[in-house]
Amino acid sequence: MARQLYERFFARAVAAGRQEVRAILSPANKLSIAFHHSMGFRPEGGDYESDGVPVHRDYDGPGHDRISFRRVLYAPPAAGA
Repeated sequence: MARQLYERFFARAVAAGRQEVRAILSPANKLSIAFHHSMGFRPEGGDYESDGVPVHRDYDGPGHDRISFRRVLYAPPAAGA
């Protein structure tokens, strides 16, 4: 069900002209990290790594580290293309 909801969200985002989406996850939520990877999200750089994934220290306040994920929906056409 989560996959279907995300796919609907992606379609609406593309229809609204969005080129990418982001998700913020707790490094403790291993199932969600794996799911987002399977949906094409990729982690963005952080302050340190946990289990090979870059993490942003204190993202949501002291002691609340998070992983920032990004998924490109489509690349805009190159200028002059």
